[in-house]
Amino acid sequence: MKTSQNIPQLYKQFLSGRCTPEELQELFRYFGTTDEEVLRNLITQAPDDENDYQSISTERAEKLGHLYQNIKARTQVSKTYKWKYAVTIAATLFIISTFVIYFLKRSNNKTAQQAQVLTEDVRPGKQAATLTLASGKKIFLSDAINGKIAEESGVRITKDKNGLITYEITGNQSEPNGTNTLSTSRGETYQVILPDKSKVWLNATSSISYSTSLRERDGERRVMLSGEAYFAVAKDKSRPFIVRTANQEVRVLGTHFNVNSYADKNSTVTTLEEGSVMVNPLNKKINPTILKPGQQSLFNGSSLSIETANMEAALGWKNGLFVFDQASVPEVMQQISRWYNIDVEYKGVIPEDKIGGDISRQSDLSAVLRMLELVNIRYKIINTSSGNDLKIVINP
Repeated sequence: MKTSQNIPQLYKQFLSGRCTPEELQELFRYFGTTDEEVLRNLITQAPDDENDYQSISTERAEKLGHLYQNIKARTQVSKTYKWKYAVTIAATLFIISTFVIYFLKRSNNKTAQQAQVLTEDVRPGKQAATLTLASGKKIFLSDAINGKIAEESGVRITKDKNGLITYEITGNQSEPNGTNTLSTSRGETYQVILPDKSKVWLNATSSISYSTSLRERDGERRVMLSGEAYFAVAKDKSRPFIVRTANQEVRVLGTHFNVNSYADKNSTVTTLEEGSVMVNPLNKKINPTILKPGQQSLFNGSSLSIETANMEAALGWKNGLFVFDQASVPEVMQQISRWYNIDVEYKGVIPEDKIGGDISRQSDLSAVLRMLELVNIRYKIINTSSGNDLKIVINP
């Protein structure tokens, strides 16, 4: 196996199309036995002379694109893989895909000035949330000790060693059935098991509200959602499970699906992984629709459409990845802002570039921002007026 000193040259050979199949396998073996920091160093050592890039033809870039798709198909991350190895595979595919985009989009303009380097990197988000009980008491879950953290309305709430919150009906429900709210801020994510054994993954800047026992008088299980969450609903044919957002309801009996209802998005996006769901707009002029696995609905308040979903992109956040599929710069920056708790500002015209690729959500901010450099988008990191926070400025 080649040493780390030889890997950068081998990487350049791959980019120029001179990498043999054996050398390609050697690259993947190398990435599978090292850490992410070495991978980042490798990225920075890629050729930065524009003439080096001009030597790669469009035809070769397209072949690299096909190669990326083939590699991705052969290296789908299995649940049995160790996390570290899964991260390195995702990061490797991200490098290939983003460089292919760069080649296909390159122009005769000179490479943009390199973005400002962070003296202290920004760490990714973490598992944290705030639980507001029916009494109004707030529990900061990252600080709460393991074990029972509350008991109300005949329901015991516990936190396990992995941070997972579980609701358990104790049988004594003589007290009124109040409402609980689980909420995350920027840079936070959390998981909860509801009283009916349904599991919910909550993305950053999101919240869900539900009755303590999840038992409504009409027999339905109701959850109010703001932001984004993934639901693995426990089957109960006698008690429909309903997720309500600002403009729609999703009605299920038992299934797995994702709802993205961030206020800064033009549409509420519902993506079905398995089972069946009915998407029912609150606008009664729009007829409800039923989704099949692999489909997603987009509802903008006045029209409802269905399309085939990119499941990797839709569920990437739940699986610990940023997955971009021809995403616009604002779409990418919205995710970065929410996860790294950092503001974004645009100067002048917003770039129209499309970005694709995968990278771990456990990466530091500098590694994720490299995708902007690779598609020739200028940015810099500045201090906010308060001096205590950072801001990303696009096209400074």
